[in-house]
Amino acid sequence: MIIVCGYAEFVGGGYSGDAHAGEAQGSCRNTGAICTFDSRRVITMISRCGLMQKKDGMGMEEFKDYWLNVHGPIASKMANLRKYDQHVVVDAEHRHAIGRGSVVIDGYSELQFDSYGDMVEGVESLHGEGANDVPMFANPHCQILVLAKREVIRIPEYLRGRKLIKRVSFLGRADGVTSEQFVKEWWNVHDRLVQTVPGCVGYNQDLVIDRIDGGVSVPYEELPVEGVVEMWFETKEAFDEYYASPEFARASAHSSEFIGAINTYLTETYPVALPSA
Repeated sequence: MIIVCGYAEFVGGGYSGDAHAGEAQGSCRNTGAICTFDSRRVITMISRCGLMQKKDGMGMEEFKDYWLNVHGPIASKMANLRKYDQHVVVDAEHRHAIGRGSVVIDGYSELQFDSYGDMVEGVESLHGEGANDVPMFANPHCQILVLAKREVIRIPEYLRGRKLIKRVSFLGRADGVTSEQFVKEWWNVHDRLVQTVPGCVGYNQDLVIDRIDGGVSVPYEELPVEGVVEMWFETKEAFDEYYASPEFARASAHSSEFIGAINTYLTETYPVALPSA
């Protein structure tokens, strides 16, 4: 059994007798470390996340219009593409006691594929058309995070398709914390604390499995993001309740043990229709 993890891939032989029902153990190909995680909550879809900054001198509405209506149809022609969303920043207020990180964006793209290989083939299938269009509306120096998506709280069916409040956070490791320690705390402890906080109706933990800058993979030190959080709230009242609760204070205190920097944004999501859809 191969399950995507934040370092590369976990290669597991099945369920461990010491693990709880539905949990699996595997060893990381990069480190050899053994990690236990809930296999029912691992999404094997690969997400290519482009960190977008609008072109100098361009207004937010002009940036949004070009990205959605011109660039979107170009990128949607990628081979192997399963899903394509454009997330536009609507609020950049920092809502966390942990200091800001290095991720400064006006939006981010999210293109989902079945595998890393499918993603590489998809990008190559455009023959540079997508990359050549980026300078028309955005900073051409567009860094990429490749994510393994993990669903912790599934959005209820009755809320799917409705306009929800979405918060996204880009997480960097605390000083002295390794990738192994980060994922152990985040996936095995912190997720359970977040599930006790009232107000949230959806929660994903997306682990970074590659960082791309200038078309090549770069180490953590050059793009210091270890994970991406996606959270959804039904109303502004629920959003405020989440941040005001003692349960959030407890989860926030724990996060400072392994997270050293965080950038948070509220975004609006625009699904892009695929040619084959």
